[in-house]
Amino acid sequence: MKKVNTKNHTCLEIFAKQTADGGKVRVLSRNADGSVQSVEKLAGRTYFAWLKIPLKQNTDYEIYSEECEVSLCYLSGSGDMLEEGVCYLEKNPADDRFYVPDQAAWYDRPSRESYHFSPWKNWMNDPNGLCWFQGYYHMFYQFNPHGQQWSNMYWGHAASRDLVHWVHFPVVLAPQEEILERPEEWKGGAFSGCAVASEEEVVFYLTRHKGPLQDGEDTVEQQWMMKSRDMIHFSEETCVIGQPPEGASFDFRDPKVLRANDRWYMALGSAIEGKGAILLYESRDGEQWEYVHPLLVEEREEVRCFECPDFMELDGKYVAIGAWMEHRDECGRYQMSRYYTGTWHNREFEIESDGWFDFGSNCYAMQSFAHQGRRISIGWISDFYEEHAADENGAYGSMTIPRELHVKNGKLYMTPVREMDLLKGEALAQGRGENLSLPKIEGNAYRAEIKFDKNTCFTILLGKDKERELSLVNDKDGLRLVTKGVKSEGIRFRADVEEVRTLEIYVDGRTAEVYVNEGEAAGTKVFYNSSADGCFALDAEAPEHVAWVEVAGMKSIWH
Repeated sequence: MKKVNTKNHTCLEIFAKQTADGGKVRVLSRNADGSVQSVEKLAGRTYFAWLKIPLKQNTDYEIYSEECEVSLCYLSGSGDMLEEGVCYLEKNPADDRFYVPDQAAWYDRPSRESYHFSPWKNWMNDPNGLCWFQGYYHMFYQFNPHGQQWSNMYWGHAASRDLVHWVHFPVVLAPQEEILERPEEWKGGAFSGCAVASEEEVVFYLTRHKGPLQDGEDTVEQQWMMKSRDMIHFSEETCVIGQPPEGASFDFRDPKVLRANDRWYMALGSAIEGKGAILLYESRDGEQWEYVHPLLVEEREEVRCFECPDFMELDGKYVAIGAWMEHRDECGRYQMSRYYTGTWHNREFEIESDGWFDFGSNCYAMQSFAHQGRRISIGWISDFYEEHAADENGAYGSMTIPRELHVKNGKLYMTPVREMDLLKGEALAQGRGENLSLPKIEGNAYRAEIKFDKNTCFTILLGKDKERELSLVNDKDGLRLVTKGVKSEGIRFRADVEEVRTLEIYVDGRTAEVYVNEGEAAGTKVFYNSSADGCFALDAEAPEHVAWVEVAGMKSIWH
């Protein structure tokens, strides 16, 4: 018989929906006298009910689901939750009992990353509530625990001591009950938001969305607030902004809050008078908010709205960043994110320069936070080209490597945080003045570093699966990611750089991230490989200009 020992955990959290009347979850344990104690909970009739069943520590349990579907199941309530996190359970289809799978093996498959954060399974999108609090980095995220597609939004949660190794935490927020009860009429839930951390507590701001299945004037988006003193327990939510200002779109979401000049300011993604805009609000106490005016309006391009805006002070400048919804650029890239740098005086943002946040177009909804003098950002690795390869118990979506941001010469620079060095394994190959080819890299998780003493034409093969390929190309048409045999073939993923001096490339299962000229440009691209092995091949037109090249393995964050 398969039994689950709770160890330090005190609660079973399970999302279950009936497949027949009376479908339930049953938990069995034995008392000291040998008698069996049983606890039963009915699954939801029309939607996945979030069931929480108290358990005893260091006790063996048999857990069954009968005539119900379970989308996510884990043990929580540990006395050392910040270090241990939750313990995920999966059902054995042979006997309907739950067991504890091996976490490292669970992630070790071609369709998943090994050192980029992703959920245990199912859908994730935007990072939310990024912050550092009392010794830990925290990341919340948009989450559908029930499948590998977008649906009504929950908040997932993870924490880390070093920005690279993450521990999964319990789900934090769920969609509004009326949405869950009437999915044929309504959609929405807990949409994106941010965190403001002090020494004693963290204040969260987020959007609650409720609307018809097709977005329109009946869509309602409001800004809500909640608090936590331990990042395990959370206060009730309170509404702080009930409706958009006059002239603004029903797209009115994703608050980002910062402190400046003894005031709190909130940036919100929206559109005003039919043009994509980031709206600015002001508050003295962080609870009572007044609309000021648009922080910026995108006049040049047709953008439905801005999503997931960010606004920050960085290296003596102010930077605004936002994702362009339903926009396609001249290269064919869809829903890119744009940054703007400039000055901010008397609540007016004067733009001096702007550019694309990520030229690979698979990075969306970035969010940043400040800690110990660093501005760190994480973005959602999206898939607007519908290239996702569904896998049983797989995950749609993951997060980029954490990036450190800077402003240099009017450009936004970003580099992988130094903590990524913790994952570097042994060198697989090194060279200078020559090309380099590794046709088989076990595990397909590596970092390549290349330096050129002169700009030269090259092609670097980063992924190959039969006739499908992903390459990084530099020639007379500039530096760009090139795909072949996939849905994004023909789109120009072009970097805005005049020459290539250095490259730092991270390949991790289905994800490739490229950093150019020590952060002058960054590009993220999804590429699925059916094999567990990867490849790397540098083919430079003038290999004598390759000053240095090294390919090194990268360790999994889940061991």
